[in-house]
Amino acid sequence: MKKKRIIWIELLRIAACLSVVLIHTASQHFRDIPIDTFTWKVSNFYHGFLRFTVPSFIMISGCLYLNKNRTWQLKKLWLRNILPVAAAYVFWQIFYSAYRIIVSGGLERGGVWVMKKMLVNISSAYFHLWYLPMLIGLMIITPLLWEFVNCKRGKQWEEYLLILFMIMKLLPYTITNLPLPWADHLEVLTSTVQPGLVTDLTGYYILGHYLYEYGLPKKLERIVYGLGLALILAAVGLCQWRSIALDRPVQVFYENYTICTFIWTAAVFLFFKNYLGKIEWSEKAGNIICYIGGTTFGVYLVHAFFRDVLHRMGFDSLIIGNTILSVPMVASVILILSFLAVVIIRRIPLLGKWIV
Repeated sequence: MKKKRIIWIELLRIAACLSVVLIHTASQHFRDIPIDTFTWKVSNFYHGFLRFTVPSFIMISGCLYLNKNRTWQLKKLWLRNILPVAAAYVFWQIFYSAYRIIVSGGLERGGVWVMKKMLVNISSAYFHLWYLPMLIGLMIITPLLWEFVNCKRGKQWEEYLLILFMIMKLLPYTITNLPLPWADHLEVLTSTVQPGLVTDLTGYYILGHYLYEYGLPKKLERIVYGLGLALILAAVGLCQWRSIALDRPVQVFYENYTICTFIWTAAVFLFFKNYLGKIEWSEKAGNIICYIGGTTFGVYLVHAFFRDVLHRMGFDSLIIGNTILSVPMVASVILILSFLAVVIIRRIPLLGKWIV
């Protein structure tokens, strides 16, 4: 391998990427099919059970960028870390904006209309590209966080920040969306102090470093596994129950800011670290895993294009009656096409290394 990479982290990266594609495939008809059908229930399960995806990506960044063996120079941070992500964001914002205009027949309206529409489209992140500005925000504050978590009392400060994250972000969000008596008053009470920790997802960033650096005692780790699985399944069930009651899709019980997803993501992270991390991989297998892991950023960026193209061709999650089979089948095709596209794009001189 050209550079030292941690196999279990690459496997977690691959699993998270695969799960994103599965969720987005399952979501194609999430809002336009009857809620009391088996198809919708399967889609709801995919949405909830695989919800560890984005938090896992953030935790991976946290455990790598906040590693005590790294040193951060601001010039290097902005040129080598932030600039490539920003360039990719700008490129794919323009790409998806142009794509939407073309498929909607907008080119017939003339150049002025197209330019205005382009500006409107790129003014807000395309549905999956929101992750890139969020990542840029985390990288901007990384040198400050690095100093914070790697000082003499770094572990204690991390524990303090994680407790604040749970109390000031996860708990208010969870309470707000649970059908509890006096929920409005509880929301006001729990949101009295809301610093936000600069970005709302910083807690996952720090959690990744904390679990990577310190782990958990074995008894607590086993509790996290059991509790995480129980909570995420309960969240899926609650979303199904609430959706049927309101006759509209409800996902609030397994969103990123819920206690359920927080503990479930921690459980998945610990499983990859403490179990898959103990496997002795051959050099060839390690090279393959690292190469595939290195393409996940690009796959994440381009998969929405192939998802939409295939959907327009009639190849989507409803291609066959059994959604349990159709979702992974369609997701596999999207993944293969996205992977091949990334391999090809990487071969484009100058451009390839900046956009995938």
